Amino acid sequence: MRTWAKGIACGAFLLGCSVAALGQDVAAEADQYLTAWTQQGRFSGAVLIAKGDKVLLRKGYGMANYELNVANTPEMVFRIGSITKSFTALGILQLEEKGLLSVNDPVAKYVPEVPITIHQLLCHKSGIPDFINAKAYQDFADPRHVENAIREYADKPLVNEPGAVLRYSNSGYILLGRVIEKLSGKSYEEYITENILKPAGMTHTAVDHWAPLAPGRASGYRWDGETVIRAPYDEPDHPWAAGALRSTVDDMYRFDRVLKAGTLFSKAITDKAWTGYGHWTAPPPFPFEANYGYGWMIGEDFGHRYVGHGGWVNGFVSQFTRYPDDDAVVIVLWNFETANNMVLPHDLAAILFGAPHEKPLTRPIVHPAAETLARYVGEYQVGPMKLQITLRNNRLYAFSAGQPVPYGLIAVSDTEFYCNDAPTGIRFVVDEKGMANQIALKIGDKELTAVRVVEKAGN
Repeated sequence: MRTWAKGIACGAFLLGCSVAALGQDVAAEADQYLTAWTQQGRFSGAVLIAKGDKVLLRKGYGMANYELNVANTPEMVFRIGSITKSFTALGILQLEEKGLLSVNDPVAKYVPEVPITIHQLLCHKSGIPDFINAKAYQDFADPRHVENAIREYADKPLVNEPGAVLRYSNSGYILLGRVIEKLSGKSYEEYITENILKPAGMTHTAVDHWAPLAPGRASGYRWDGETVIRAPYDEPDHPWAAGALRSTVDDMYRFDRVLKAGTLFSKAITDKAWTGYGHWTAPPPFPFEANYGYGWMIGEDFGHRYVGHGGWVNGFVSQFTRYPDDDAVVIVLWNFETANNMVLPHDLAAILFGAPHEKPLTRPIVHPAAETLARYVGEYQVGPMKLQITLRNNRLYAFSAGQPVPYGLIAVSDTEFYCNDAPTGIRFVVDEKGMANQIALKIGDKELTAVRVVEKAGN
């Protein structure tokens, strides 16, 4: 009996050693990968990778404030944008579990101006126009600014038949925030804080405001080609229930642990949140698609099921991806706007699961002559997408529908370019005169051909 027990103990010890070694390998490879991105100037933020209760990597990279030369640490606070939607959806499902609503209820029970269901808001199938930029919505001093904005858009037709198409909508989640307020008798901020953030121990997570000060809050940036610039100012609470939260990697890991434990949200709630009700495909240049539940995206990476969400808000992007069957999580918070917010966490998941991934490359940067760059200016077409190439201050910029801003192109030769902002490579196919009538466009692992649009005579 003692020999058998010793064998079991020895096996457990060896298994523990192998798990620890695996964790060290993941941490070392992920850190090497992230350091390479940081040295290229393409990553700035904080990362946490964990498996179960073991944190494999927890580290800050790049700068929290470039002007003051303040480095990022894991304790830094970042805006997390649309990850807020996951919290809003869970808040709605908490109210349903208490019997205060049904997701099949018409929203008009709570916000009379809206003739659609809560379910359609939760899974982005409402068809409502995006009123977040309405003049009335900007008047936060008016307690009915949401309803006023809806009335401003009242004469506009629905974008599509309710329930027919998944069309991602920030306005839909703003309405869900109003439903939470009407049923709870509390502000959205009070409800989320008291019913989710505090019980989860997320003491550094809150609806973001410029005042009061938030200790450790990182500043937000953008790229302008090779140059780092400050992101434009906006009120951080403007996106409200659709994207106003700030957080840290540690707090997001606490959120992951609460979801794993099932102590704050019942299995009935998470099962409903993590059921796909439609399929979402990101616009170019994002090489990403997923099923959409209630405030959560659902899919598979390398054969491993995930649930999670990303965020994009002035100067910040984020990605929170849980792998429930593996009890693993990858959390990446940037203080840079970049479409690489989908590529980099995907590569970290590849490292976590021992799958192939693209290694960061050191690219030599060159500066072609202005007359060379001028030959590439114009409009190019690839399928339904039009790509506009412009020249400003001896720099090329690329813009297509769905981008928040034009992406600055960085040259590695007279014809080949890449973006710090996106997982996109561009090669201009030139004729004997150096003119480009085609672009070889690489988006993720896809290669496409864009053809110059030639204006007809007389136009």
